[in-house]
Amino acid sequence: MTYNLYKIVLSTVLVAGMGFTLRADNPASSGQEPDAADITEAVDEEELQMLAGGVVIPDEADDIDIPIPSFIHRASNHIIYNGADWSGLRKAFLESATSPVSIVHIGDSHIQADISTGTVRELLQYDFGNAGRGLVSPLKMSGTNEPADYTFNSRSPWNTVKLMSPNWRQTVGFTGASIRPTSNTSEITIGTSGKDDYNPFSSVTIFHNGKLTVKGITDENGNSLSFRSIPSRDYTQIMLPSPQTKISVDFTSAGDLTMFGATLSGDRPGLFYHAIGNNGAAYETYNRIGNVGAGISPLRPSLVIISLGTNEAFGRLDTGAFARSIDRLVSNIRAANPDALLLLTTPMECHKRVTKTRKVRVKNKKGRYRTVTRTSRSYSVNPNIAPLRKAILDYGKDNGIAVYDWYDVAGGSGASSSWISNGLFANDRVHHTHKGYNLEGRLLYEALMDAIRSANQ
Repeated sequence: MTYNLYKIVLSTVLVAGMGFTLRADNPASSGQEPDAADITEAVDEEELQMLAGGVVIPDEADDIDIPIPSFIHRASNHIIYNGADWSGLRKAFLESATSPVSIVHIGDSHIQADISTGTVRELLQYDFGNAGRGLVSPLKMSGTNEPADYTFNSRSPWNTVKLMSPNWRQTVGFTGASIRPTSNTSEITIGTSGKDDYNPFSSVTIFHNGKLTVKGITDENGNSLSFRSIPSRDYTQIMLPSPQTKISVDFTSAGDLTMFGATLSGDRPGLFYHAIGNNGAAYETYNRIGNVGAGISPLRPSLVIISLGTNEAFGRLDTGAFARSIDRLVSNIRAANPDALLLLTTPMECHKRVTKTRKVRVKNKKGRYRTVTRTSRSYSVNPNIAPLRKAILDYGKDNGIAVYDWYDVAGGSGASSSWISNGLFANDRVHHTHKGYNLEGRLLYEALMDAIRSANQ
C-alpha cells in the first residue's frame, strides 16, 4: 500500500471511530505488604540516589504488542478533558499527511529511558507517518544514560552539566543537558542508530546559546557534504543535500557556546514525538531552568505532555507547594506555546524503601547482656503518591487542562503488587521493566488514539 493511499484509509478509520482491541490475560496473585509496625518513615538518601540513576536500557526492546493484564483498568484508559477543546489536535493529526504534527513529552527517568515514549512514537508513526526521530540530547556526554536509538557524541573535550547537578557552572537548556566545548574549534557527531536505518534525516537543528559557525559536514564514511546553515537566536538549522543517518559537524565558536540538543527531521509529513526526560527530575527542577516553554517553542508542539510527580513523592509531602510548581511550569509552557494543548499525567503507585528498627538484648562472650539496635530494610507502598495524584487531578480540573490518570489506568490502589508479581516492575519497585514500559506506552497510545478519534466531535 502506498503512503498516500494508506493515509486516506487511516483518515477513514479515524472518522469512523474504529480502534484496536488487545488481548487480556490473568495475572498471578499479588505479593504481601510488609508489617507496618515499627516502620520509620524517613527520606532514604540511598534511594534518592537510586532514583537519580534512572533506568538501565537493554540493547534490544521486547515485543511491544503484549497482552494487557486483567488488573489494568481498561475502562479508565482515556483522556479526562476537563473542558479543554481537543478538536484542533484531531485536525492536526488528520492533516499530518501534508503537515507534520508534533508532540513534546516532558518527564523524569521514566521518560529519559525513552522506552514507553519510544513505544508511543513507534505506534503513532506507524499510523501517521515518520516525520523524523525528532529531539535528541547529549545525555551520555553529560554523564547519564541515553536512549539506544541515536548517537550524540564528540572526539573533542567538553564541559558538561546535567539537570540534577547541584551546581550549574554553565547554562542548562530546556532538554536538561548542557555541553560546552573547551576550545573554539570543535566537532559533534549526531545520528540515528544503525538498527534504525529506516529513520534518515535531511536536516538537523542544533539548539544552543552563543554563536555557532558551521565549517564543514561529513557523513558517516567521512565524505564531505555540501550544506546550508541557517542561524537563529537559539538554534542553527543545517540543511543537507540528501538523507543521512549520521553526520559530523565541524564548527567554531567564540567561547560562549553551550549546546542542549538537536532535532533530526526527514523534512517529510508525519509525526514527531519528542521526549525530554531527566533522571530525578521534578516540576521544580524544570522550573529551575526557567525557559522550558521558550525552548520547546521551535518544536512547534500541538500537544505537550508532562509526566512528573514520582520524585516529589520521595521527599516531604506538601501538596500546596506541589500545585504551585505545576502552575509555574504550565504557565511557562503556555506563555511561549499558546496554541499547544497540555496533558498532565499522574504517577502510578510505587514502593519506597522503609527502615524497620527494633531493640534486642544480646549476650557477649563474657555472659553479659546489652541492648543493641537491629535495622532491617523492606518495601512498602509510597503513601505520598496518592495525594500527589489527587493534586494533579484537581489542578487539571480547576484550570481546564486535560489529565491522563495513569494511576487509575495502571490498576489504582494496590497496582504495584500486581505489577511486581507480573514482572512489570524493576527491582527498585519504582521503575518498570522493559515489558512494563512497553505496556505503559501501548496504553498511552490507545488513549491518545481514542482522543484523536473522538475529541469534541
